Amino acid sequence: MALVANAGTSVSNAFSTMFSDDVKHAYQQLTANLLGSVRVVRNVTGSTYKFNTLTKGGSIKNKARFEDIVVMSDTSKSLTSPGAYTGGTAQNAQVTATLANYHAGEYVQTLDEVKTNVDLRQSFAESIAAALARATDQSIVDALDAGTPTNIKTTAQGANGLNKAALLEAHEALNALSVPANDRVLLVSPAALTDILTDTTIVSAADGQLSNIALSTGFIPNIFGFRVISSNLLTADSVVRKCYAFQKQSIGAAIGRDVGIQVNYVPQKASTLILGEMSMGATMIDADGVVEIQVTE
Repeated sequence: MALVANAGTSVSNAFSTMFSDDVKHAYQQLTANLLGSVRVVRNVTGSTYKFNTLTKGGSIKNKARFEDIVVMSDTSKSLTSPGAYTGGTAQNAQVTATLANYHAGEYVQTLDEVKTNVDLRQSFAESIAAALARATDQSIVDALDAGTPTNIKTTAQGANGLNKAALLEAHEALNALSVPANDRVLLVSPAALTDILTDTTIVSAADGQLSNIALSTGFIPNIFGFRVISSNLLTADSVVRKCYAFQKQSIGAAIGRDVGIQVNYVPQKASTLILGEMSMGATMIDADGVVEIQVTE
């Protein structure tokens, strides 16, 4: 839209054009789709935030009376028979999310506002908020790409793409590491979503509720315990796209300041500045809770 593209210098097209009451934005993602699917800590102070992790520990069977407890983080002490410690040594560690500052803004000249019948301020405010929402999702995708998942699956490479077998492989990989079954997410590209929808072993006119939803809406909200999210932000290497299956607590987002919009008049420019800003960062907390699925598109 010419008005948006040239808003920093001129909106001369508005001088001769009567706009419709509703501004039709270019198709764009208007919300942060991924923020609700990861662990979020708000009101962070400072430029970094450390998420604490603790690996699996064990337990003592038949501890002798009055004998000291062997703590999970230090299993070197021997126990008097018949006491026995079984399980791993719990190790505490920290992973760091580095916060970045994000700004998105635009000027609206005061006299231009009176020459159109649209609310330019509101239109730009919504567009700026959408840009920061996409930046939020990109930060989470970057954290997934930067991490090293315990499981990297390549079954979806090839002509079949992300089919039932590849989904079950990711499902099994998380189960094998005792990853909680709740709050699991399947993050896929539009092409990978099409692979799922065209797999007749998952979706067919003869099969129940899941197929009815898929056939009527063109989307599958849940499959094999995963909440499905489609994103255009996933990284591709040539024809192979990185998709992910993960559990909510395995990815963390630290927010110093949530998305906010300021509207201020700037006399020197005879314009109103609409400014959006936020501060946040993301990191992979637990690699066991993430499966990278490499999908051929």
